[in-house]
This record gives sequence, structure tokens and C-alpha cells, in this order.
Amino acid sequence: MLHGIYGRGRNWQAIAKAVVAARPDYACWLIDLPHHGESGPGAHGDSVRGFAWDLADWCEAEGLSPDAILGHSFGGKAALAFAERHREQPLQIWVIDSTPETKSPGGSAWDMLELVRGLPQTFATREEAADLIVAGGYSRGVAVWMSTNLVRHGEQFEWRLDFSVMEPLLSDFFTTDLWPVVEDHAPGHVLHFLKASTSSAMSDAAAEKVESMNDPQVSLHRRDGTHWMHAESPEIVIDLLLAHLP
Repeated sequence: MLHGIYGRGRNWQAIAKAVVAARPDYACWLIDLPHHGESGPGAHGDSVRGFAWDLADWCEAEGLSPDAILGHSFGGKAALAFAERHREQPLQIWVIDSTPETKSPGGSAWDMLELVRGLPQTFATREEAADLIVAGGYSRGVAVWMSTNLVRHGEQFEWRLDFSVMEPLLSDFFTTDLWPVVEDHAPGHVLHFLKASTSSAMSDAAAEKVESMNDPQVSLHRRDGTHWMHAESPEIVIDLLLAHLP
């Protein structure tokens, strides 16, 4: 399970626990992507494909060959890039409110970058930061989740994230074309896209293109919610996974 920009592996802990409780034949690995959580820079550069190759290296080092890979937002595109590199491997790919397309920068994650750059560099409490993010137009749940990226230094809290790295990562997300992974998918790959109703992470045109493929190995699931659906409505993701995991 791969988080998105500003996230970390443990963001998916509740969903992973629910899946494993219902399907004890599965184990879920929750990855901190480079520059997030406890991970430092990767070995293959700060890009969608760089992160996918870092993940491939980690799987090889751990002796793991996943049956399924799930990614949200940036992690969703990294999941597609992982599939691009592993065409010979049977794999179910879950793309949670993300997209294979290229487009101009925008959307909830991009707007979050602009918001936090305008906030103070330090905060007395995490709640103070969360209040300011709510005032910027985000839900309380998303604001509290974002504030978990603050760490204490002395009497104040500072961002763990380096936002000067987040911007080029997001820029690469918007300019990386992974349609060939979908349109010319490997015979052993099954792809599931989850599109949130109020999110522009996946454009309507891209969603319609996926639906028009009429390919039994490629599915689009439309559900009501925001880009941060996994944090605000985790039961939607859990139900889909349990309905479709092999």
C-alpha cells in the first residue's frame, strides 16, 4: 500500500487491518515512500518512476513478490509505474483517486502545497496547524491527518516534510504519462481505478476513457467522496478491496 504526497505508510493502517481481518490469507505492507515518514531520499531520483524503482529494489531486498499493489494519489501513479516495470509478474493494481494521464498542475494536493507554504514555519501545537488548514478550506479530518507531519523541536512543532521536494514531485506526477500501462496492460495485470466524485485528480475525460475500454481487466469505480476518501470514508476502500481481491 502506497500513500500519496504528504502521507506515510501508517495512514493506511486501519484499512490494512480491516482487509487482513477479513482476509487472513493476505499480509499488507505499508510503505513510507522516499522523503516521507521515516524514509530519506531514494536511490533513483525524485519522480514517479524513481519511487517505483525504489519500491522494486526494496521488494527484491526483502524477497517479496506482491500479488497486489495499491496506491493513492502520487502513490497510485507510482503503482502504475511499478506495473510498467513488472509486466511479467501477475499483479492486481489499485489506483485510488489518481490517474495515468498528464495535465496541468492542480487539485487538492497541489492546493495543499500552496496553503502550507503560506502558513507559519512553526506552531505551538498540532491543533494550531490543523485549525489553519481547516480555515484554508479543508475538512477537519484531512487537517488533522496533515498535522501528523509536524514533529516537536523544543517547544514548537515543525514540518517533517521538505516542501521544496514536494513541488517537483507533484510536477513530475502531472507530466508523467502512464496510459500505456493501462491501454496495453500486461496479460497478467488487472487494474482497478477508484474515482472520488468531488475530486479532479482523475479528469472526467480520463475516467470516461477507462470506462470506454470495455476491458474485463480494467475497471473504474465511481464513489461519492473527496480526494482524501481513504481518510474520510475508509469503508468505501475496504469494501471494494474485499469485493475484488483475488
